[in-house]
Amino acid sequence: MIVIAIIGVLAFLVGLVARVPQGQGAAPSGSGQPLPSPRWYEFTLALILLAAIAALAIWVISSGTRWMWGEMIEDWRSDTRTITFAAVMVALAVIGLIVSLAYALVQSARPSAPIERPIEAAKAPAESAAAAAPAALPFRLLGLLAPVLATLLLCWIVLSSAAQYGLIVQLIYPASLGVALVLLLDKATRTWGVKGGAESLREWLLCDLLIFLLVVAFVNLRSVAKPEGYAASFWDILNVVLFFVAFWLIDRTATRSRFLVGYGYLVVLPLLLLIWQTMQGVPTVAWWASIWPFLILAAVFFVLEIITLISSSGERQTLPAVKDAVFTIAYAVLLVVAVKS
Repeated sequence: MIVIAIIGVLAFLVGLVARVPQGQGAAPSGSGQPLPSPRWYEFTLALILLAAIAALAIWVISSGTRWMWGEMIEDWRSDTRTITFAAVMVALAVIGLIVSLAYALVQSARPSAPIERPIEAAKAPAESAAAAAPAALPFRLLGLLAPVLATLLLCWIVLSSAAQYGLIVQLIYPASLGVALVLLLDKATRTWGVKGGAESLREWLLCDLLIFLLVVAFVNLRSVAKPEGYAASFWDILNVVLFFVAFWLIDRTATRSRFLVGYGYLVVLPLLLLIWQTMQGVPTVAWWASIWPFLILAAVFFVLEIITLISSSGERQTLPAVKDAVFTIAYAVLLVVAVKS
């Protein structure tokens, strides 16, 4: 019930962030202008939340464990009532997801009929070309996800545990680190841009932190003593995918909510590590001895970022930059304290 409450609060916050800018920029009734349509980054926030929920559900189902007041109880799948309840809840969740996706596709495909004026008619070709780009975004995302899904199927169907470990530790993570360094070099040598100094500082702080945590994840993977017992390829690939989604949104877009996506990734990352550690049954490196300080810190600043988005217009980025600097310093202090302990 606590997990369901947390998911509900996060879903409410995502919906609130999505609705506030629409309410501020909505056209008055009778003006002849179409209502604002859902934006792609709103779906990105929802997909990240959905991925976190799915990851937690897969872990709980596959491990066959549940918690009750700090105690872990094994073999809950032997209870018929529990299995029935879980099946009903999963069925309802799938139905709700299908209905939500169908509604979103219908809304995005529905043509708007604004009142045309002579000046606006001349701008119609340019506006239609600009509207075609967001419409093709889901197909481009599917094109990017296709090789990821193919790799996962290769791991599950063909490769042994030792071969999966070799694929992840020798190819996936080194290639990801190489691409991340190229992206960082491109950011450093980029001469064009419309972002202010404080906004660029925020991007640098979060992007540098994300890359360092990707290096830590690679070191954590190298700590596996027995490759033949490796059983976390899905979680490592999911971590790499979420890293690139967060990095690209922070660096390459100018939406106000891109920093919220970065904090959301930092909230999900400790949970992914907890699942990874449970699947492997081995301790991680010293500075990840306890994930909860990192999770609480990221969750607090995630909420602060939501408050910043709601309360400010987005023109002044000095105070948010100070907030991000404080977060980065606090995160580094937690790492040092964890190593010392």
